[in-house]
Amino acid sequence: MSDQKLLQQFVESFQRLDDMIASDDAPPELLVEQEVDEWDHWRDELKWQPKRIETSVETLTPLYSRMGGAFPLLYEQLLLSFRWLEVDLKLIRLFANPPDPDFTGLTTEIFQDRIIADTLIPAGFIPFARSSINYDPICFDLNAMTSQRDCPILQFEHEAILCDFKIGKHWQRWASVRDLMSDVIFLDCE
Repeated sequence: MSDQKLLQQFVESFQRLDDMIASDDAPPELLVEQEVDEWDHWRDELKWQPKRIETSVETLTPLYSRMGGAFPLLYEQLLLSFRWLEVDLKLIRLFANPPDPDFTGLTTEIFQDRIIADTLIPAGFIPFARSSINYDPICFDLNAMTSQRDCPILQFEHEAILCDFKIGKHWQRWASVRDLMSDVIFLDCE
């Protein structure tokens, strides 16, 4: 499957796996027009959807400088092509990449928990998601980046980081970003 088709199918899976309910402060660019129910009442919950927004690769430079490395290529293409809110993909809870000119929202997500960021990022592990069932960070292992700019995806037990300020138990969840995206696309939630 081509990278563009894989990215498109991955983003299309958001609506199949998540309830897509937005908070009141959600970016208006991602909000879906409210629907009227059968009694002509506006629905109370705001809904959102991912949106194709092309962004130049140069806008990632400040984030890459702060991280000390670059994202895997397929994830970088996802960031540069689409914007979204935090989404529960059942296998992971993907950090938001909201519309903004310079990835400030994504940067905030990555560095939001200072203890996790200060422990993992200097060691070459870049958080981009959390486990769907707990607070464990899901990270790209930049230490194992291949010449094709792909890398394994690891899950880190959060207690050792938050309690002892050290990397504790961790394990590989996927061998590559392509494997993660394929698993999300073909996830059967019924």
